[in-house]
Amino acid sequence: MPVTAHEVVEALFARAPRELAESWDNVGLVIGDPGARVRRVLVCVDATEQVLAEARAVGARLVVAHHPPFLDSLKRVRADEAESAVAYQAVRAGVGICVMHTNLDYAPQGLCVELACLVGLEDIRPLSPAGASALVKLTVFVPASHVAPVRAALAEAGAGRIGEYAECSFGVEGEGTFRPLPDASPYTGAVGRLEQAREVRLEMAVARAALARVLTAMEAAHPYEEVAYDVYPLANTWPNSARGALGRLRRAVTLGTLARRIEDTLGASTVRVAGDRRGRVRRVAVGGGSGGQLVADAVRVGAEALVVGEVRHHEALRAVAGNLSLIEAGHFATERPAVDLMRRWLEEDLAGRVEITASRVEADPFAARQARAIPRKKRKG
Repeated sequence: MPVTAHEVVEALFARAPRELAESWDNVGLVIGDPGARVRRVLVCVDATEQVLAEARAVGARLVVAHHPPFLDSLKRVRADEAESAVAYQAVRAGVGICVMHTNLDYAPQGLCVELACLVGLEDIRPLSPAGASALVKLTVFVPASHVAPVRAALAEAGAGRIGEYAECSFGVEGEGTFRPLPDASPYTGAVGRLEQAREVRLEMAVARAALARVLTAMEAAHPYEEVAYDVYPLANTWPNSARGALGRLRRAVTLGTLARRIEDTLGASTVRVAGDRRGRVRRVAVGGGSGGQLVADAVRVGAEALVVGEVRHHEALRAVAGNLSLIEAGHFATERPAVDLMRRWLEEDLAGRVEITASRVEADPFAARQARAIPRKKRKG
């Protein structure tokens, strides 16, 4: 039985929560019908026009991409404009596009951790956490007789999840007061009379994106006509999230040896190194794609090398100044493992209900043409 596009998207969000995405990012089903029936999914890094043609050829009605086809709002959707050509072709072909980008990078077992495993690191841990402000705390005041059903309803809707623990809550009993006004229909007490009630202050953490659903469940389960509750923004990071990953090699190797290993493992078209190729490294940090923002964290934790897709010139200078060697393996090469990662997740979680295919037509754009050597100037005389 085929699944819907919505079910595919939610299965991926269960592994790579939408709350982990950067505020500027564009993740989820960005093109298509959530209710569309899907028998085959094509997974890729970039949803290009070539990949859409491949999707049509293999009968995939949904493309799951790592990179968004657009980040800013589209003012026009035209076939002859690069910004919207993919959107135009996808809609015309009836192919949906789902994006799992920075949320996939930072997920507890996401791309950063996947890269660390491919590089051969052990004792892998987050380089720095992600997801600050992705959580809120819900505090609701419940009569003691109804704490259990209200707590269960909140948990069922998604509240109280902390890392690998569910139904996490805290409650403390106290005394609440209220005076029903003439138009009220109080659960207990009488109109016009000040009432006192034994209540429990029940607190649970909630993912910001799930708050509306949790509040609906709370109001349905709560016995009061008017529910007293508070919502507090939290600065907590997402449990086990990884903005970059850190680990160690089983034994120290030279920087040059590690660079060659990464080139072979990731199939990188070009690998650049900043640092002493003969110097030995063991404590290594990794990050996919643009990784300049990881330099400061890698220096702070004492990493000896940082493996990323690409960095800017001034970021490379900062790394070298901090005794941090760099291995730049290319944006595409360090993010292509996202394809196999998402394929595995979907095959495990949708249990044969949908066929998952990895794109075979996309390639590193920097491998498409060999760079022309710069001729040396002849000396005069």
